[in-house]
Amino acid sequence: MTRRPVAVLLAALAAFAVLGAKAPSSDRFKRPAPVRATPRVSPEERRLAQAQAAMIQGRFEDVRAALKGLDTTHLPRAKAEEADYLSAIVEESAAEQVRLLEEYLKNNPQGANRRPATLALAKSRYAQGDYREAENLLSIFSPGAEGNRLEREGLVWRALSQLGHGDAAGALQFLNSSKRDLDGNPEEESYYFAMAQAALRANKPQEAVDALKVILARHPRGEYAPQALYAMGMSLESMGRSADATAVFRQVAQRFPASYEATRARDRGIRPEGTAVPGMPIGGGFAIQVGAFTRRDLADALAKDLRVAGVSDVSVQEGRESPPIYRVRAGAFASRDETRALGERLRRERGFSYTIVPR
Repeated sequence: MTRRPVAVLLAALAAFAVLGAKAPSSDRFKRPAPVRATPRVSPEERRLAQAQAAMIQGRFEDVRAALKGLDTTHLPRAKAEEADYLSAIVEESAAEQVRLLEEYLKNNPQGANRRPATLALAKSRYAQGDYREAENLLSIFSPGAEGNRLEREGLVWRALSQLGHGDAAGALQFLNSSKRDLDGNPEEESYYFAMAQAALRANKPQEAVDALKVILARHPRGEYAPQALYAMGMSLESMGRSADATAVFRQVAQRFPASYEATRARDRGIRPEGTAVPGMPIGGGFAIQVGAFTRRDLADALAKDLRVAGVSDVSVQEGRESPPIYRVRAGAFASRDETRALGERLRRERGFSYTIVPR
């Protein structure tokens, strides 16, 4: 009777040994890591991503190609908003761009791109001569509250808009209140030039001289250097310092001979030593076209602003279309290079686009 319990015990021990040898390690009881599915990206989202990448690189043609015919109803709201903004920014037609920007701001009053869209729309209004509307749009930019480059640029354009509709004293006051925002920043060159223009129109030539000295000391070869040097001569002349003004005008012709300001200096009879005077072909030459309007009052307003800014040979030409188109043209130059110098100055200083046309 004692053999059966012993046999049973030995069999149980043997079975346990076998089971122990095959028992899995603790690692084998762990759950496998979940397999995460790759998020599905719609064709519309891929096209938007391509447009965004092209925009960063400044390839506007590729941006337009990526967005052409894009159905934003298939995009999440935030991405649809981004697509609408990019479409407006790269639009080539000025009138269509204004429509798209207005539509974007209407549909996205608190959108992520509200401020850059507002600045772009204000620049378009400014280029059309609608300075009060531009100033109204730019009221969202305030001194002491702007922390990035785009917003500081908004301050300068707000002052230029004030200046555009004749409020030189108000523009000067606004610019003085914005000094802490703009002095020492990348926008300071355009800031000080705007201040000089406001001071000149407000009959405060010494304030203009002080602002221009900053440009010429800190940015002697900057974008505004030729304009600043010429404006310095104008300021000195208005202060009764004719000899000093003449010397400055001669510097313009010597240091920036291909600039529009050098042409204006030569028109005053001032030439650097040994410089030949180019002749204007009879019945020929070139001008720039800076605007075309269906309303005569808008064309006249732009022409007036150009004359106040010191641009010569400004005219409004009525086309033969029905209804007529009123074209604003400026300048009278013997070469395309001189003509382009004026166009580039107005593009940098005022945001105008231009076309070189025969006179």
